[in-house]
Amino acid sequence: MKLKFLAALGFIAATLYSCDDETTGIGQFISNEEFIQAKADSYTVETESHLLDSVYSRSTTAYLGKFTDENYGTFTSDFLVQINCPENFSLPDRLQSIDEATLGLYYTSYFGDSLAPMRVQVDTLTMPIQDNGLDKNLYYTNMDPTRYYNTLNPPLATKDYTAYDQTVSDSLHQTSDYYKHISIDLGNAFCDNFKSKYDVTAVENGETVHPYFKDSESFINNVLKGFYIHVTNGEGCILYISDIYLHLTVSYMSRNSADTADSLVTAIVPMTATNEVFMSTRFQNSGLQNLVDDPTCTYLKTPAGLCTKVTLPIEEMYEEHRTDTLNSISLSFTKMRDPSTSPYKMGTPANLLMVRADEMKSFFENNEVYDEHTSFLSSYNSTDNSYSFSKLNRLIAAIFSEIRPEIEKGTAQWEAWKAEHPDWNKMLLVPVTTETDSQGNIIGIENDLSVNSAMLVGGKDLNESADESEKIQMDIIYTQPSQD
Repeated sequence: MKLKFLAALGFIAATLYSCDDETTGIGQFISNEEFIQAKADSYTVETESHLLDSVYSRSTTAYLGKFTDENYGTFTSDFLVQINCPENFSLPDRLQSIDEATLGLYYTSYFGDSLAPMRVQVDTLTMPIQDNGLDKNLYYTNMDPTRYYNTLNPPLATKDYTAYDQTVSDSLHQTSDYYKHISIDLGNAFCDNFKSKYDVTAVENGETVHPYFKDSESFINNVLKGFYIHVTNGEGCILYISDIYLHLTVSYMSRNSADTADSLVTAIVPMTATNEVFMSTRFQNSGLQNLVDDPTCTYLKTPAGLCTKVTLPIEEMYEEHRTDTLNSISLSFTKMRDPSTSPYKMGTPANLLMVRADEMKSFFENNEVYDEHTSFLSSYNSTDNSYSFSKLNRLIAAIFSEIRPEIEKGTAQWEAWKAEHPDWNKMLLVPVTTETDSQGNIIGIENDLSVNSAMLVGGKDLNESADESEKIQMDIIYTQPSQD
């Protein structure tokens, strides 16, 4: 199952090592030869689609909507969000009333039909979410919103909308001053309850304060625990929501400019969702199991849908190269043509993270950045329709070091160890987005939460019955210098 050929390259060792600035030596040697003979091998890699029921995400973008694709099934997104209360927040003195409260969902873009009629519902949370950073489960995309609100309570508000607001003129849509948004009236009862909580006062250090509004924790526990925002009717569009505001229209008494009389003044006071408070989006996919079972290729689907699992031929490589120096190992995955006839085609994942399967969870939870030892990053190359990974010799060397003591214990213990570690030779190809600093260096990696998909060459048919030349090959360059 392995293609092998000899390449007598006849160049100086330093030139050979330039294949990788951290050439991995498996065997230790001292060479007295000026030239080192380099060899090349190619090993078959097996792939399969892998279903992700959830992914870890601490995104500042919220997603809302429902969309059905002819190939990828139905996808829905909804979210929980809290509103931040700055320290010592205050409304205008001599407050008379809160006349209106609106929830504004501002979105930069969307996927799908801009004119699809949708209905959004807003429910108030009945249980505060305590986010101290320790409970990582709060940020997985399969969170259960019914833990935090009463499904039997009437909704706080509903609103019919389309992504392209037809109540706004086309000319205004084209201006830079217009921000796409849904404005949801939360009703008089919400306003009255909000004001009643604000009217509660206490004396601290000789000053009258509003104790429920002294910081976010007090506000969330006593005034507004948060919102659950979800679509209850319609489908065809997913909004990418970048900003969430609670706008309070308030009336208060103020002296006129001549200071001769009081007058009633109206103002709008904004409160917003920020990184200091909790927000988490839930994603649900249906109809993906058929794609997992498809033997003709493998799939990528975001958000929280499908990735590709890669099985590396480590045992075969270890048997033949455990004492060699691995200079370079590379692997490429080809994207197939999208057969979809939908007018709303999903995008192509821009970046793939290749990470050891048993380390994926900790990678995202710990906000790690790829290290080119056990995790690797590749950007989509539209010229040859592929994702390519190099410097994998570091990965293989790390796995060799891991398994060597287990293999040396004997066959029985080696087989037992493999049974206890079923993903020891498995990698996952996961679509991700990247964050860069001002110099363009990647400083953060997160799961891709946009609506994207791709079909990759591979799958069970290719693993089992294809010609060797058609299978996915991992290419290696290694050296076996003579020892004196």
